[in-house]
Amino acid sequence: MREHSAIEIILIMTKRTILVVDDSPTIQKIMEKEICPANYNVLTASSGQEALDILEEIDPLPDLITLDIEMPGLDGFEVCRYLRIGSQQTDQRRQEIAKIPIILISARDTLGSHEKGYALGVVNFMKKPFAEGDILRAIENILDADEQFEDMAALIVDDSALTRRIIRKILSRHGLTIHEASRGEEGLAIIEGQSCKIDIIITDYLMPGISGDEFCRKCRQLPGMERVPVFFVSAVDRKSTVLSFFRAGANDYLPKPFIEEEFRARVLPHIRNRLYLKELNALNSRLKDMAERDALTRLFNRGYLEQEGRALFSHAQITAQPLVFILLDLDFFKDINDTLGHVFGDLVLREFAEILQHFVGDKGITARFGGEEFVILLPGVNTEEGVELAEKIHQYTEQYIYSDGKKEISETCSIGVASYLEHKPETFDRFYSMADTALYCAKKGGRNQVRLFSWEMQR
Repeated sequence: MREHSAIEIILIMTKRTILVVDDSPTIQKIMEKEICPANYNVLTASSGQEALDILEEIDPLPDLITLDIEMPGLDGFEVCRYLRIGSQQTDQRRQEIAKIPIILISARDTLGSHEKGYALGVVNFMKKPFAEGDILRAIENILDADEQFEDMAALIVDDSALTRRIIRKILSRHGLTIHEASRGEEGLAIIEGQSCKIDIIITDYLMPGISGDEFCRKCRQLPGMERVPVFFVSAVDRKSTVLSFFRAGANDYLPKPFIEEEFRARVLPHIRNRLYLKELNALNSRLKDMAERDALTRLFNRGYLEQEGRALFSHAQITAQPLVFILLDLDFFKDINDTLGHVFGDLVLREFAEILQHFVGDKGITARFGGEEFVILLPGVNTEEGVELAEKIHQYTEQYIYSDGKKEISETCSIGVASYLEHKPETFDRFYSMADTALYCAKKGGRNQVRLFSWEMQR
């Protein structure tokens, strides 16, 4: 075994280390020339046994191993098998060695070699001779998978456990949550169970049960799956079959066997586009929320109330369905701002809004109309039910204590109620006017009470 100088030991401790295992001095030099300038330390071994010796002694362990398959003595597969066995042993060092990512390198790139290597936990294959930049790019894709998609999920549907393992390893390094299925039917069940939180589907064509194209068609029919990218990987490359993938709704296709670089190059743009779409939808949702919600209380704002309220009013006119308008005002709220400050006043507004939301929930629309005035619209609720809800809010508010931990007060409210079926307003504005008249009478009558609109109030 080659002795390492003090300078080499320092490099090992300060840089990430790549162990290059190849019986060709030329390949060793090519790889050193390409990898070292990228701030990596390169250790070399000319045989499988030398590599094992280095791994027994070196500390810290290398970050990645490139391993030639065809070598005298122990070949690459035998070395890989020996290293991976460590994951089943109790020795902690052997367990750590077993976790080191391995790139297999060979002049003979065959499907059998791929299957054998991936079964042993190899993360990538490189075929000799490789072009300038290829090996460094492969290393950095493994050690620096800097493009992360941690809040995204992939579904892999393939009856080959080996293919699923290969794809899982690639996508897991990019932070995706992975779901797996060996049949199309199982994949559909996963999608339905995840409530459309799948962001990309990678599927085979030939599987037990339904075929890949039929699985894709069924996916597209599920709610929320219309724009989720579907990526086919298949050993079947007949033109008519490939066309059937796209007719079923596929976004892309890659023939088996594939190398990691090509898979990543083809799949990551779809994931990236999906992420951009999700971010755009989230932005639109935030903008919609800002346009419709009151910033302080998070209730709907006046603009939203005007729009949706008029729609509810029109529906009540057409269908003769009940609709109740409740207008609420906090009593003497200005005094709170003047004596306790606007910060405490904001606390009162937020907590009063929470009280309203607690009682209304999804039964209607709760909005901040302006200042200390709030509105509740209750479709499908009759007069008696509307007044009953208003009384519950009034009684609860009357006994509620607002506190910031230093100061505390109680605060009452006055409430006016109007009913579409009972009072028959001609317009939404008239409906509001009726509730406002009832609220005015509640205030004039001493505040802290609920009043239902009556025609006598206008005399």
